[in-house]
Amino acid sequence: MRKAQLLARMMIARDEWELLVNHVGSIRVGIGGVSGHWSVKNIVAHVMTREQHLADRLAEYARGEPCRPCGTWESFDAFIEEYGFPDFDSPLISQDAANELVYEKYKNAAMNELAADELNAFAAVLAGVRALSEEQLNQYDLGPRIKRVTIEHYRHHLADIRKRFKRSILRQS
Repeated sequence: MRKAQLLARMMIARDEWELLVNHVGSIRVGIGGVSGHWSVKNIVAHVMTREQHLADRLAEYARGEPCRPCGTWESFDAFIEEYGFPDFDSPLISQDAANELVYEKYKNAAMNELAADELNAFAAVLAGVRALSEEQLNQYDLGPRIKRVTIEHYRHHLADIRKRFKRSILRQS
């Protein structure tokens, strides 16, 4: 997929994501059982950390720095200390365990702060994609990863949100 096409698809998926999250409303964002025991607020924190992790890696690629997943617990702990979330690429931790760390960290955070941080994380992803050349995106095979963290991730959680609130949210196409 070409860079311009990827960016356009990201924006379309993003618009759908923001529309539905906003439609849930501030009263219902804390209701659990949307995705497992997670609420919409928990999902927003989860999406935000994945986006920020991706944005940080894209910035490393743009600077020509190697992106090496944490290989020791010492480096993993240092990563969390520096970034505030786990290294999702590390083989040391399962995705479920990484997700649980994020849940625990942000479960009591205010939704307005999470929403602002998530908007900033998405903006950083967009900036990261724009900063990379078409050749860099292809060289590092970043297109599928970017799609997975944005487009596919939004759609996965949108399905959960629609299912949980099916009586009160109209199905979006």
